[in-house]
Amino acid sequence: MPRPSRSLAVLLALAGCSRSGEPQAPRPPPSPGVAAPAPDVWAPSTGVPLPPETPYARQWLVLLHASSTPGEGAEDLRALARTGLPSAPARLSTTAFRDLRPCLEVVVAQAFATRAEAVTYQARLREAGVAADVKYAGPLEEGREAREATCLAAVEARTALAESLSRRDAPRFVESHEGRTFMLLGESQESRVLEPLDARRSVWMAPAPEDPTGLFKVGERVDLYGAEGLVKADCAVKGFAWLNRGRPAVDYFLREPSPDAPGCGQAWTFAELDCRVRPGPPLFALPSGTPAPVFFQRDAAPDAERADQEARALRRSERYLALRLEGAQWAERRGEPLREEVDTVGFSQGERRVLFSVARLRVGEGHSECGIDFDQQATRGVVSAPGAAERVVSRADLAGEDVVGVLDLEDDGQVEWLLRETWPATTLRLVREDGREVAGAVVETCDSGC
Repeated sequence: MPRPSRSLAVLLALAGCSRSGEPQAPRPPPSPGVAAPAPDVWAPSTGVPLPPETPYARQWLVLLHASSTPGEGAEDLRALARTGLPSAPARLSTTAFRDLRPCLEVVVAQAFATRAEAVTYQARLREAGVAADVKYAGPLEEGREAREATCLAAVEARTALAESLSRRDAPRFVESHEGRTFMLLGESQESRVLEPLDARRSVWMAPAPEDPTGLFKVGERVDLYGAEGLVKADCAVKGFAWLNRGRPAVDYFLREPSPDAPGCGQAWTFAELDCRVRPGPPLFALPSGTPAPVFFQRDAAPDAERADQEARALRRSERYLALRLEGAQWAERRGEPLREEVDTVGFSQGERRVLFSVARLRVGEGHSECGIDFDQQATRGVVSAPGAAERVVSRADLAGEDVVGVLDLEDDGQVEWLLRETWPATTLRLVREDGREVAGAVVETCDSGC
């Protein structure tokens, strides 16, 4: 299980700080055509030091390594040194750059003013046996504080995930890989020798003799649920394994010879189940004999009057007003219109009803995953039941996520949201009305963006 202290160290490093005493990559003198780092860059008009990432803005970066865990990539740096090629290695936080996926630390071999120069250098590295990726950093991110808040939320969610997985009766997300079904148990603290499970080498596996978490045994049974109810009953645990499903940069899959180790993420412990499920829709498991949750069914759109009422209430929310202002400023800078869409969907279970409204604000093509365009969401949920006042759920942590389903996990009158997030990492979450995490699953992503 990840420790909170480790999460804090990760957060500090990704926000641009480093742990005391941690070795940093050397910074030799710049080579021709290279944008070399400057330890202290000062803005002449204000005398205020600029961020250390400033020399890399609008540069093409040749990346040796990218990870959500700071301090990795030491072997890549040693391999770089063995090539004898000119280099200016450095560690950078991607959160600082508009066109890179946030929340990662990257190890840069060199930075170039043009893509052609970067690709040429990348080819020389490949000839020398060192794999590298080329990414455009873009300008510095004006909204870095908001990005760092996103990274913090991801760290907090991961800590909550670890806590939720410590109980045997907790809901656990289920995955399908190569026709086999796996139930998430927890995170491995030790390195493992893994073998590729698929031809692409996107999933790596090692068998485990028993459940490392000590929560399950072979033969124990669970029931599988989807967004709207029971999918498979009485699935038996038939074994245990460590799986790494981390998503590396594209260059990883082009390497020759093929990699002999995962290119991203770490191993998580899973129980393999004896039933097969269709990959894609989110599924979670509960121990057999656990009372089934109460599931809400997705309805047709509410009537126009109610939908308009919910849209007006959403547009009065603090988050919507802040995003509307930010989007308008972005649109003015880009010389493009700010587009807005508001959708309201309904879920019902008997006389109980949930309305969920989402306002999407976009500028450009909406490629927010790379930081190129503006693409944000504000959300508002309303829960109603006979004889009770309506409850409004309006939280920032729901923004940017899709509501896949609504259920009442313990049939206690409170609803839970089944959420699927794709940025900055692929995450499934089961969250209570008050924001507490009930269950989660994360697939680490180490591709730094465009």
